[in-house]
Amino acid sequence: MVNLAIEPREFVLLAGASGSGKSTLIKCINGLIPHRYVGEYSGQVSVRGQPVPDSVFLQLSLTVGTVLQEADKQLVSSIVEDDVAFGPGNLALPRQETERRVKNSLESMEILGLRQRSIFAISGGQKQRLAIADVLAMEPDILLFDEPLANLDSNGVHLMQSIFRTLHDSGKTILVSEHRTEEVLRSKPTRVVVIDSGHLLADSEDPKVLIKFKDILKVPAEYALADMREMTPSIEAPEYSPHAVSAEELVRTEDASFVYSGGVRALNNVSLSIHEGERVALLGNNGAGKSTLALALVGLLKPTSGSVLVGGKDTKLLSTAEIARTLCLVFQSPFSMLFARTVRDELSFGPKNLRYPPEEISSIVPETANRCSISHLLDGSPYASSFGEKKRICVGSVLTMQPKCIILDEPTAGQDYRSYSNFMNFICSLGKHVKSFVVITHDPDLAIEYTDRAIVLNDGKVIADGETRKVLADLSILKEGAIRETSLIELSLKATQGKEVLRLAELARQLHHLASS
Repeated sequence: MVNLAIEPREFVLLAGASGSGKSTLIKCINGLIPHRYVGEYSGQVSVRGQPVPDSVFLQLSLTVGTVLQEADKQLVSSIVEDDVAFGPGNLALPRQETERRVKNSLESMEILGLRQRSIFAISGGQKQRLAIADVLAMEPDILLFDEPLANLDSNGVHLMQSIFRTLHDSGKTILVSEHRTEEVLRSKPTRVVVIDSGHLLADSEDPKVLIKFKDILKVPAEYALADMREMTPSIEAPEYSPHAVSAEELVRTEDASFVYSGGVRALNNVSLSIHEGERVALLGNNGAGKSTLALALVGLLKPTSGSVLVGGKDTKLLSTAEIARTLCLVFQSPFSMLFARTVRDELSFGPKNLRYPPEEISSIVPETANRCSISHLLDGSPYASSFGEKKRICVGSVLTMQPKCIILDEPTAGQDYRSYSNFMNFICSLGKHVKSFVVITHDPDLAIEYTDRAIVLNDGKVIADGETRKVLADLSILKEGAIRETSLIELSLKATQGKEVLRLAELARQLHHLASS
């Protein structure tokens, strides 16, 4: 039960763990509940004094605009500008007005140059910007954002922070549901609301109320450190040492380039290698070529020039099944991978196609499901699971093929801090079975906490490749790669005089040491 009143022109940050009810609350405000979702409905939700159940859904949608968590669910056309024009066009606006809205919305999200592009040829972050442009083109007075920053790079986040401020200054009412609380807080929301299990836990104008929830929410580093000061001496933060790396080379690219139809060059003479045991972060701005590189590494794309070698063999001569024994990719969107009737079928599909013996599959599937904490879902539909569970099902579907390395494209996007930490700890715990991983991410803090090596792409080129702690301490690389300078990075650079970035527990001990000396 939630009792909450949002006044006109307010800017509210809505925080809470995955499954806490944030998205459900948004659906109650925009009318999807009860107009489109069937269930038990009690209490009252009103927008501008009008009860939502009594409102005409179409009229309500003109007042309340919503940016969904998963951009793919919101895109309806095949061309970028057609997608933005879809909403205004359905209002039967004059052509000139529709064109004005399309142009202004694309410009505001800095994707006007993509207006003629196919939505199937743009990155996940660009799709996120497009979904936001779709809503802005409707010019609603109330805007609801469900995880709008999940797939955005530093440039995109800075842009959204500016848009939040501009919309708020123009008199719009804004509600932002977001796990990346630090980035929203920098836009100066007027209130912070925290919910859990459908109940209101906090409602305050003081953002520091989030300190109470640092175990379930990713809060700014200074908030977490403030709460850690009392126990700093007992924090376990062993001396940093990189994960053991063997001499076995799993994959190597040699001047690999890839050009999409239409002439878009996504990779430009990329040369790198990954060895067994490495834990790598692949970073860079939206459209830098990260996902394209991942697709090339697993053989789903063949380089236009240059080569990709897996186990010393050119991927042009290997089948995807042969590559899968060494390297597997977990896609950014679970909906790009899930297709089977049951979770058991999802996990069985890969090993069946690799011709594993039936008795081995019967053993691998339940064992993998247990390791992924999805055993209770085996006989149900993968589509009936939560977003975080879908992510783990996707990981399970590649683990059953027993690869030596997995590539994860934005694995923690849209997950709360507790789920995010549990998921990455789970990936790190696979060392006995899968000794290497590459994680594509826009979250530099994730790279700092869980990887030893960072590769940064920009405009299809490798602009940095080295120890994560050193790469992310170089402000010029952060700027060129559109990587956010988070509070963890800022405080680390102060504590180490710009030499390197530290994991949170290490930083706490370092600051305690500096304060004591």
